[in-house]
Parts: sequence; structure tokens; C-alpha cells
Amino acid sequence: MQLSPRQRWKLRQYQNSIEAFKEQVRDTFKGAMAKQKICPACRALVSAKETRCPFCNEYITAFNRVGVRRLSTGVLPDITYTKALLGLNFFLFAVSLVAATKEGAQFGGLLGLDGFTLIRLGSNYSEFVRAGQYWRLLTGAFLHGSLIHLLFNMYALSIAGDGVEEMYGSSRFIVAYVWAALCGSLASYWAPWHSINNMVGASGAIFGLIGVMIAYGYRNPSGVGEHIRSMYTRWAIYGLIYGLMPGVDNTAHIGGMLGGLAFGFLVSDMPPVTRESIMIWRVLNYICWLAIAGGIVMIAVTMVKGLAPAT
Repeated sequence: MQLSPRQRWKLRQYQNSIEAFKEQVRDTFKGAMAKQKICPACRALVSAKETRCPFCNEYITAFNRVGVRRLSTGVLPDITYTKALLGLNFFLFAVSLVAATKEGAQFGGLLGLDGFTLIRLGSNYSEFVRAGQYWRLLTGAFLHGSLIHLLFNMYALSIAGDGVEEMYGSSRFIVAYVWAALCGSLASYWAPWHSINNMVGASGAIFGLIGVMIAYGYRNPSGVGEHIRSMYTRWAIYGLIYGLMPGVDNTAHIGGMLGGLAFGFLVSDMPPVTRESIMIWRVLNYICWLAIAGGIVMIAVTMVKGLAPAT
């Protein structure tokens, strides 16, 4: 049966699309068979036969092969530290809602959690911190007082966190985040006008990330650096003005930002290349995540006991 010109044209288009798809698949698998790997520490390209990076002496696994990473990113989600922190904050807010529901809170606490529930879970409550529960200085930065409070902070974290993690790498990002969170909590705790304080929220840590990016802009006086400094300076100003509202702890914002500025001016954004510097940041990375995990354990303890742990 003879095909019409229109049918022949459609058949050619279909054949061309199949060939284009086959070529794309071939290119993808050529990349997967690349004879190079990416060092996870210093990001150098090395031979596929290497088990250690010749530049920084870091171990290299098969998953760091260029093509394998390219294939995996199309199948597996790219889980960054920023996304992990976002997930953790949402998870702990869900835990807070469960605790509030057990206490009979209206709307399950979505519109606002009562102070007793937050203290039970691990807020930065000054009376208990003075009694020796120093873990509250960190856990308070992972709890939020309402859904609006959570959403505002997570929106800011998704932007500032991605920026800092991209510029400084994951290990230094988590160190900066925990450091800024502690600086914000300590500033709120030590503030002489806070006789009794019950602080929650990630805003101190987020202001710290903003401070890191402002410092980065000053340390890199290029067009990009100037743009970053200008954008995050405006963020800081808007945030501090918002912090003048009743019920907002601007002391934690300022403390976190000062901690972030110090980190940004003292720590280089260049990737560590010596064995010693790589090991230091790796250890600090583990310490930060262990501290966060320990805080979650303490929250679980207070949930089981139904009251704050005895001091």
C-alpha cells in the first residue's frame, strides 16, 4: 500500500525522534563509562583507577565516577544539607503538633503552640538552661511556635541555606548553621532584658547564614560579590525591622548574624585541599550532626516522660 506524502512525512518524523532518543541514551551511557572520577573532598578530576585522590589523599568510591553521579541525579533526589534541615524542621513541627493535640490545643496547635508544650519539647527556656539543660540552646532553634513561623523561616532557609552550601560546601555549611544557632540562642539567653526567656525558631541560625553571605560579599569585591552583599544586607535590614514587632526575639537575630559575620570573615570559601584541613572539617561536620541527633533524642525523652527532664 502506497503511503500519502503526509503519512510519509509523519513516518520520517517518528523515525527521527527514535534516532534522537537512541543517541541521547548512547551519550548518557558514554558519560557513565567516563574514565574519570570526582574527588568528593577537593572536587578534582582523577583517573578512574585511583582509589585515593593524588591531590588531597581522600578516599574515592565508585559512586564518585562522573557518569555514575550524572545517572544517579536523574533517578535519586539530590539531598543537600539544606534540604535535610528543612525536612528536620518540618518533622519536629509535626511532633510539636502531636504533643499540642494531646494537651487539647485548639486546631492542634497550628495557629500557635502554648509555652508549656514548647518547654516540654526543648525550647530555649532560660530557667531550665540555668539549671544545666544546655542542650536547649540547640533544640530551641529547631522548634517553631506556629505554622506561619515555620513557613517564613523555612522559606528563608531554603534560599540562604542553598547559597551558603553552594559557596562553602556542605561541611562548612552545617558548622556555620549550628554555630549561628548557638550564637543566637546564647544572645537571647544572656540578654539582660530577658529575665525569663522561652525562645524557639531557626531565625537566629538563618540570620547567621545571611551574615556569612554578607561577609562573603565583602571578601570578594567583584560584581557577583557586590550583588550578594547588597541582596543579603537588604534581607538583614528587613528582618531586623520585622524583629521589632512584639513577640519577636531580635536579640537572637542579632546574635546569630554576628556569629555568621565572624564565620564568613574568618573561614575561606575555597575548598580545603590539605589532608589536615579536610579532616578538621569532616570531624566538625560529624560533631554538628551528632549534636543535632542528641537534641532529637532529648526531645524524644521529654515526649515520653511528658515533662521536662529532671535537672
